[in-house]
Amino acid sequence: MSVRLTVSLLAALVTLPSTTFADSTGNAGAVVSLTVHESTSDDYGTHRGRVMIREGSEPGSAQTEYRWGGTLCQGRNLSDANIALLMDAFRSRSDAQLIPRYKNGQAGIRCLTSFTIQEPVYAAPR
Repeated sequence: MSVRLTVSLLAALVTLPSTTFADSTGNAGAVVSLTVHESTSDDYGTHRGRVMIREGSEPGSAQTEYRWGGTLCQGRNLSDANIALLMDAFRSRSDAQLIPRYKNGQAGIRCLTSFTIQEPVYAAPR
């Protein structure tokens, strides 16, 4: 293999993760449920916790689940500090929106990788 081809392949492989494996951004919404599993939980092996986000300002709006850790989301663990921030967002759900970022895990599960907490942004009245 020529040196030029080797350098081109190496450059392609180095740039691949930044475009192919980028985090996806979920819809902004309020934290309506937060579950954290301890090591004694039967669910701890599959996931360490989950957060449910209501994607709209109406009580009947769609909800999306995001999980972290365990076999469903290997290597996608949240720190205790970030779990505390999720709890704060739950307590302040009428005053804060969470914008989740995720990677797809096993069985199509959305694995939470990061998030932004912001002031709620609601659609303009019609």
